[in-house]
Amino acid sequence: MTDPWPGMKIVSRSDERVVTTGADWHFDGEDAEASQRIGVERPLLRLRGIGSCDTDVRADSVLVLRARRATEIRVEVRFEPVYRARHRGRWLAADEQGGVGVYPLRSRLVTRTSSLRLDAGDEAWIAAFPPRERSAHREAQRIAHEGRPTPFPVGAYPGRDVIAESAAHCDVFCLHAYFWKACDPTDRPRIGRYAGRRCSWCTRHHEPEDPVRFRELRAAVREHGMEFVVYLSPEHTRAPDIAAEMERVVGEYDVDGLYLDGVSRDLPTLHRTVSRARSILGPRRILYLNASDQPFGSPRVYAPFVDAYCDFVLRGDAGRGGLSRDTFLRYAVSGRNLSNAVGVWCHYGSAGRPVLRERMPAAADVRAARAAGATVWRRSQAWREVGDDPAAFDAID
Repeated sequence: MTDPWPGMKIVSRSDERVVTTGADWHFDGEDAEASQRIGVERPLLRLRGIGSCDTDVRADSVLVLRARRATEIRVEVRFEPVYRARHRGRWLAADEQGGVGVYPLRSRLVTRTSSLRLDAGDEAWIAAFPPRERSAHREAQRIAHEGRPTPFPVGAYPGRDVIAESAAHCDVFCLHAYFWKACDPTDRPRIGRYAGRRCSWCTRHHEPEDPVRFRELRAAVREHGMEFVVYLSPEHTRAPDIAAEMERVVGEYDVDGLYLDGVSRDLPTLHRTVSRARSILGPRRILYLNASDQPFGSPRVYAPFVDAYCDFVLRGDAGRGGLSRDTFLRYAVSGRNLSNAVGVWCHYGSAGRPVLRERMPAAADVRAARAAGATVWRRSQAWREVGDDPAAFDAID
């Protein structure tokens, strides 16, 4: 199997040692140890009692354990974490330089021990962070995330004024779902927030509602020096083959990247879909993921090795998971020395307000995000709808 992205590789492999871009895994009978290779070289993790498991190390620095019989594995973290979080038996430990994650695929109740209990046939993924290097190019870029449901089609296909303004401050222009044709009426929700709406994100076959406007918008974005990224949601689309649909959209509509708005709450499905998207896009096109609280239902514990396949990862629309703003920004949003993807803060969902509302972030919040190694998306259309002036956002130093 070839590596899905040249940013993560198997450097060398033997029975006793597997070296990846991000980690150095050593095996000695019943035990295994992982050391960090990126940023600093240091021991990260020791596993005791893996003799009854089949093992495999992937290019994203994940050790896959498959238990042949019931076993209990002792997990020893070999650095002093600043951040520790558990959720439904999965856990993550990190500091400013890197970290580790333990992910049994079958959720367990949270225990007070550092043991990993597996029944025969169970599988667990043990991850070392970061699995790839940082990208100075992507870290220097900013994202304009535009497109609104009303008025249609003007809101869905932003005009040259929005594009020109975005280009003065951003390098990537992401177009949200509303420009796609409405989904089949039988696929629309009958009750709830989206009942009676076009629900373009649910479509089985992505086609621009107005192909002429789409081509003009794409051309204008590129004329202004930005990369053009479009919406596609593996979680919500009714497309029967999501990989084939992603490949078709990239090729047929000549885009510079995909914005995946939610994928799956199942870790293997999330990993398979995101790594396949990277294979389709190649190393140069943009993969922009809205990870929200996926795959485990909390932003506190997530999978940085999945984020590592992406250029940009958006978090925050599902709240902070009880974390303080600064801790949330550093260890849930920012990818610095964890995934090394660029973390983007979806501010409106985790701004600490009692009511979810799309408002422009305060200067203090923008500065806090930058200090944590994250960025904030620019949403001029949405902000103007509520009376905010994007010029104030652009002026924040």
